[in-house]
Amino acid sequence: MRVLAVKRISRDAESSSALERQGLQLSEAITKGHYTVAGWVEDATVSGAVNLDQRPSLGQWLRVPLVHEWDALMVTEQDRISRDDMHWWSFIQWVLNNDKDIIILDDPGFDISTPNGRMIAGIKAAQAANYRNAAKEKKLNQTRHYRKENLWGGGTWPFDYRAVAFTQGNATRWRLEADPVTAPLVQEAFDRITRIGDSLGSIARDWNSRGIHTALDHMRSTNARENRIGVKTEPRGTKWTTSTMTAVFTKKSLMGYAMHKGEPITREGIAVTWADPLLTEEEWERLQEAMARRARGKGGPRRTATHLAGVVFCECGDPLYSNTSRRKLKDGTVKSYSYYLCRSWGDRGGTRCPWVTSWQKSLIEEMLEAHFLAELGDQEIMTRTYMPGVDKSEEMTLITRSLENLTGNLAGLTPGSSGAQTVIRSMREHEEALQTLKAMPVIPARWIEEGTGITYRQQWSRDSWTARGQFLRTMGVSLLIGGTTKEPSARLDIPDHSARRRGDALTRHAVTPSRRHAVTPSRRRIGRRRHERGLRPSRDRMP
Repeated sequence: MRVLAVKRISRDAESSSALERQGLQLSEAITKGHYTVAGWVEDATVSGAVNLDQRPSLGQWLRVPLVHEWDALMVTEQDRISRDDMHWWSFIQWVLNNDKDIIILDDPGFDISTPNGRMIAGIKAAQAANYRNAAKEKKLNQTRHYRKENLWGGGTWPFDYRAVAFTQGNATRWRLEADPVTAPLVQEAFDRITRIGDSLGSIARDWNSRGIHTALDHMRSTNARENRIGVKTEPRGTKWTTSTMTAVFTKKSLMGYAMHKGEPITREGIAVTWADPLLTEEEWERLQEAMARRARGKGGPRRTATHLAGVVFCECGDPLYSNTSRRKLKDGTVKSYSYYLCRSWGDRGGTRCPWVTSWQKSLIEEMLEAHFLAELGDQEIMTRTYMPGVDKSEEMTLITRSLENLTGNLAGLTPGSSGAQTVIRSMREHEEALQTLKAMPVIPARWIEEGTGITYRQQWSRDSWTARGQFLRTMGVSLLIGGTTKEPSARLDIPDHSARRRGDALTRHAVTPSRRHAVTPSRRRIGRRRHERGLRPSRDRMP
């Protein structure tokens, strides 16, 4: 007899053991029964509620021409075929009509050739369906509870957040918090898209070159780093593309909203929040507008965004962009000239900057280096590490409530009964746990600041211009260039909050969950300067 050996699991977590176990049992039965193997079918992570002809691997064996290649379908247990009773009866009818048979290893007496045999198999199919429905209802109830309590129910973390465990009662629960690695990246991308005008494709290429993980790979690498058990820890190596960028930066989860099937979950018409927002609603709208404008090809003149994009600015407030021209000399050789231009150069929409100047790249770099090292060169770079606090007040409140409930239950029980003794034992355990928590000191969350032993001058000398640009962007440093090429002027702006971001820029230590300043002092000065001179607001810039 030609048998079709079928393996199926519903959850990816089973793949390392359940599929292998099914394969061993099927192989042993095939060898013992002297069957001929027509083919092996493996449907991993396929629910038992999916109809058989719609399954990725099995479906093709139920159609011409493969349907003629086998005589009996072999599985280890009946529910590997289906957990839907209606699908089961439909498949049984198909098997009988096509002169096929079914072999179930854990049920040697299985027989669908007789009415009684089909009845017994049908009862088992109904039991499997009931189990699936009960599990589904339990999962739905759990999901409703999690949504009500703003808890994370599992799955791939949103790119900008991560799941953090905490104790609720006697159970471990999860909530989302801003991720110390990816949250700053969201802010970086927001600035580059809305303020500098970078495309999603250029950011994707940059992030790939820097080895930045996509959402799933970041979660898996974090699981590996924290030695989490029972979860995936091997990154897939997925690269950033325009599509994956779009998927991340069009989601409203950036505002901390709880999402379901791509839409925010609402309660009484108000969006439910999972965590603190990384972008305000206004910023999210500006981000969508900037991406849509770029997609329509209306992002303004496209200059080359280089390593100093978002760091050097024109006197008018617009970013300076790098450009290159080539000239043929008298001797026939071609010489390249690298220079920076104001973004409004060639802008036919709005008021063009009256101070547009072509700046030599080397001059810009010299001025930036001189001003930055004069301001911070001899200062030591500090790192700041976030230390979570210890406060068990929430757990103590939950235990106190549990004790109150147990006290109420005890009043309705007969003294000395087994039920009363069980409640008393639980009360004692709760009281012991409460006393233990009360004895624990309350330690507030804090930042620990440590010196690196490295000055900004030393770090500057070690880095390339690409690394320097990223370093300065993370710090929020800006250099405003004015005057003329013969008499240039420059002013370095270091935001008030840069003391925190200096260490973050170098070490990428954890950052505070709260969003960084939306408008730095330099941006405010730029806006006032443009207003005083009768210029339009800088494109895609916060006023």
